[in-house]
Amino acid sequence: MRLRYLAVTLFAAGALVCAYFVGRSQGPETGSERAAVTAQDAAVEARTPSERARFIAAPLPARGLPLRQVFSNLQARADAGDLAAATRLYRDLRLCGSLDGLDWSFARLADELLDQKVDATDKQTMENYKVQLDGIEARKQVMRKFHSLCDGVDRRMLDSQLSSMRKAAELGDDEARACYLMRGPNYDSRGLMRHPEWIETYRKSARSFLDAGLATGDWKVVDLLRRAYQPGSDNPLAGVLGSDPLLYYRYLKLYRLGAEATRVAQIDQQLAAAAAQIAPEQRADADLWAQTSFQRDFDSGNSTATTPDGWNPCSLSFDPL
Repeated sequence: MRLRYLAVTLFAAGALVCAYFVGRSQGPETGSERAAVTAQDAAVEARTPSERARFIAAPLPARGLPLRQVFSNLQARADAGDLAAATRLYRDLRLCGSLDGLDWSFARLADELLDQKVDATDKQTMENYKVQLDGIEARKQVMRKFHSLCDGVDRRMLDSQLSSMRKAAELGDDEARACYLMRGPNYDSRGLMRHPEWIETYRKSARSFLDAGLATGDWKVVDLLRRAYQPGSDNPLAGVLGSDPLLYYRYLKLYRLGAEATRVAQIDQQLAAAAAQIAPEQRADADLWAQTSFQRDFDSGNSTATTPDGWNPCSLSFDPL
């Protein structure tokens, strides 16, 4: 049973890791690729609108290149308003910032697997064990690709994780927006110790991200708002907004209007408890607001499809860029 658990864990992780590199690796870096990145970096100093537009329109650096080599290019493009560059930069930085933890987790799983006592007389057990050993080797190859991507990434680059995420959120990346809103400067605790000003930046920018998410019908933002306003909530966004029974009911009601049938009963119980904390006329106004907002911005969406129970806005995604 323990062997089966290790196999499932190892291969699930390995599948996610491999998915990250679908379409990413394009073989060894060529001289022409290096020259292309250098030429694009020269456009960093572009100042006129037309020059900035041409800069953004140029192809992104090849995906097989190390992050340290394309970091300045991607950062400049993101600053110029390139969403694709901003998304790639913050995701790659997130991966590189998590690399030590990934190394440790995979090494631990592999060690536990190799330490298992296997009944060599059981054919099926031995076949399963061989498959798992093959998985360890496949994982090693993928981790080498991760290290190749992140080799040479220094502390200065890693300290830009939060600002890179915020830039991607500003440009419309809904995953970056949700993570930034949920974790804020706590996303990079090490960097926060050196940059306490990040707290004030988060405090000043959170509302604009919330408004942008609501305007685009982002159910992740609705879920984050109902969590933040819930009495007793304790996270960075709640610290900025403060608990508010009325606003908690308002966003919970909006969330309820888009919820899947399997979650309606639970949310209705929460709504009943929340309604008891506000005046009847406040409830009526909140119901009207939620219905109007739903019809205007959310009628084509579904809340629980993107925010299932236990979802983590900052989970490390290995989806190909």
